[in-house]
Amino acid sequence: MARFANGKAPFLRISDAKNAGTGVIMRDFMIGLLPVILFAWYKNGIKVYMDGNITFFEMLYPLIFILLGGLISTLFEGLFFYITDKNVRTLKALGAKLKVSYAIIPGLLLAMVLPLYTPIWVLMFGAFMGTIVGKMLFGGFGNNIFNPALLGYVAVGFTMMGVISNAGGLFNASEVLIDSYGGATPLGVLARTKAIDYNILVAPYGTLWNFLFGTIPGALAETGSLAIIIAYIWLAFRKVIKWFTPLIYVATVFILSWLIGISSGEAGLWFPVYSVLSGGLLFGAVFMATEPVTTPRNPLGKVVFALFLGVLTVLFRYIGNLPEGVGTSIIVMNLFTLPIDRMTAVVRANGVKKTTLVTTIGFSGLLIILAIYAILKVQTIYTALIPFFPIIREVF
Repeated sequence: MARFANGKAPFLRISDAKNAGTGVIMRDFMIGLLPVILFAWYKNGIKVYMDGNITFFEMLYPLIFILLGGLISTLFEGLFFYITDKNVRTLKALGAKLKVSYAIIPGLLLAMVLPLYTPIWVLMFGAFMGTIVGKMLFGGFGNNIFNPALLGYVAVGFTMMGVISNAGGLFNASEVLIDSYGGATPLGVLARTKAIDYNILVAPYGTLWNFLFGTIPGALAETGSLAIIIAYIWLAFRKVIKWFTPLIYVATVFILSWLIGISSGEAGLWFPVYSVLSGGLLFGAVFMATEPVTTPRNPLGKVVFALFLGVLTVLFRYIGNLPEGVGTSIIVMNLFTLPIDRMTAVVRANGVKKTTLVTTIGFSGLLIILAIYAILKVQTIYTALIPFFPIIREVF
């Protein structure tokens, strides 16, 4: 009988060490969030204040909004414990319970991927959906099927985006004054025009360096690509996440976007770089696709999970009507975490043999079919729109 070989996920390996455990991992995770939070505050608060476009209190608001997200999710979780557990009716008992459930994290992450001018009551709705529906109703920390922050984000995205737009939307007070943005984010322009054209997708926002340094419009923390890369290096170094999961996810989007560009007549690397640095891809790859509870635990499962995430993100971005496919892709793949974990664990233990050949071919074939479909579909759309590019350039 073949030995069941299965590598330990980072959070399990660290927990084996002396004076370490889940608390240490969560501490390191919070440290990883710091550069991204500080960048979001600088871009949407400090810099805008230095430009003279907001007051001192408004300068503090992006930081307050993110911290408020963490506070709201903590309050929701505390209230749930108080109502459902008769042993948690004192502040001491409640504090001890919340300490080991890490209630603050879903709210922080949710606030970071929402637009700056999201009304507080919408943030509360998203935190409720993520914390109560996505986490607590499934049994709490360690038992949830969906990433709580992403479930809250998707719930807000599908029901409240009109409300957010009416309240001010994505653009901070300095960005609304820049005419070249045309009231749309880089991915918003791609979703509207389906045009693979540097002058339409990149030039209005500067160069690709602006995309790397995060000086483009977007949700609070998703544009800080350089800060997210720094966080990724820290989290991988501390073994909080598997280093290869975000890398495979991002590389899949890069390669598919490059092939889409080539098939559409754009052979340069600008389009795949644009695809990687736009929207919430890096944020999702580092902080969401590596979440230990809702993603596969064995290494081969993580590889398969990341590959499918990359393909689905490209499909949702370029073929669907959603400007951002990262959150939706991860939520969809959360549904398949358990079967992927089980099937790939068997393949990893036994190798590619007759008993595992069907599973291997199935995963590989589905990936290839989805990738080819995405490339051909985008090429068809691009070819149909080429005559309209001069008009699109004038509009955007």
